[in-house]
Amino acid sequence: MSRKGEIRKSIKSHVSVLSPVERKEMSLAVEERVASSPEYLRARSIFIYHSTADEIDTSALIDRALSEGKEIFLPRVEGEDMVLVPYRRGDEMRVGRFSIVEPVGEPTPMRPDLAVIPLVAFDRDKHRLGRGKGYYDRFLADYDGVSIALAFSLQECSSLPVEPHDISPSIVITDKETIR
Repeated sequence: MSRKGEIRKSIKSHVSVLSPVERKEMSLAVEERVASSPEYLRARSIFIYHSTADEIDTSALIDRALSEGKEIFLPRVEGEDMVLVPYRRGDEMRVGRFSIVEPVGEPTPMRPDLAVIPLVAFDRDKHRLGRGKGYYDRFLADYDGVSIALAFSLQECSSLPVEPHDISPSIVITDKETIR
C-alpha cells in the first residue's frame, strides 16, 4: 500500500469512531467558522460538496447559504471530470458513481466566488489528501477563486506526500481552527 493509501486508511479509522453527536457538533463548529469568514461573507456564489457520512456535514451550511440568498452549485462526476450544477432546495438528486448524492440538473460553466471542498487528511501547510481520483485537484487547477477545505481536527497529519498535480486549498477550516 502506498503512503497516501496508508494515511487514508488511518484517518478513516479515526473518523469512524466519532459518534453521531460528535460529528454533528464538530460539523456545526465548522459551519460557524465558515459562515463568519470574510471569504464566505463576500461570496455571492458558492460551490460546495454534498457530504458523505465520513465528512464534515455540509447540509446546514448549504441551507444557510440558500437562506442568505447565495447561489449554490453542487458537483457531479461525469467521466473523469466534475461539473458544477446549480442547486435550489427541492431540486432532484440521485446517487452517483461513487455512491455520493449528486444533482440531476444541467451543468454550468460559471465559476463561483468560493469553493468549499472535502478532504481525507491535511497538514499545517494546507496540503490536502483527497480520495485519490483527482477530481478536486483538476477543478482547483482551473479555479482562480478562494477555496476552503473542511475537516475534523483529527484529520490533521504532521506531513503529507505531495505530488506535482496536488493543489492545496487557500484555507483549511476545522472544528477547532482556521488555517490560512
